[in-house]
Amino acid sequence: MYLTTFLVDEAKHVEFFDLLIREVAQEANLERFHSNNYKKIFYEELPKAMGRLLEDPSPEAQAEAAVTYNMIVEGVLAETGYYAYYRAAELLGQQGVKLPGTIEGIRHVQRDESRHIAYGIYLLSRLLAENPSLWEIVERRMNYLLPYALGVVQDIFRTYPQGFPLQLEVGEFVNYAMGQFQKRYRRLELARNQSLKEIEQIALEMQEGEA
Repeated sequence: MYLTTFLVDEAKHVEFFDLLIREVAQEANLERFHSNNYKKIFYEELPKAMGRLLEDPSPEAQAEAAVTYNMIVEGVLAETGYYAYYRAAELLGQQGVKLPGTIEGIRHVQRDESRHIAYGIYLLSRLLAENPSLWEIVERRMNYLLPYALGVVQDIFRTYPQGFPLQLEVGEFVNYAMGQFQKRYRRLELARNQSLKEIEQIALEMQEGEA
């Protein structure tokens, strides 16, 4: 049931960003942002990790897929992207340019993504509690993808050789992305020493806090 709503969320996000890019940004071709780091994650590692599940539903395959999708793509890159939207809107607002519809849409998307990330943490925590030896796979995957994720952030700024619009600095966003990575990493590291009962209790408390 939850994974069905997950898919519905993602379809809505595609619709929202398609509308935003076409009607607000009026940009049809974004390939200049598809750097080698971007392609490594979105053209290679993400399809490979998710596609593997069609033939191999093992805990190892699930762990690699959840790290790639939920921890790196959503937990690091998407979260950093939302932060960039808010920072840009803040600076534009100081210039008298308001983007209420865009920001409201981003907040809705981020709300959905926070559930996806929480699900990924829950899934990985359960896998680690059941089989602590999976930590080696999780840790290796996290550390393997991190340089590419940070590279995606840095590459965005490299597409503007004359200086990034709104005087935003790359270091701010690299630091933010790294903070998101460390937060997910620490949470998963804790799960190695937690029981399934403890993990279920944490998940229940989080649900009650959102209610």
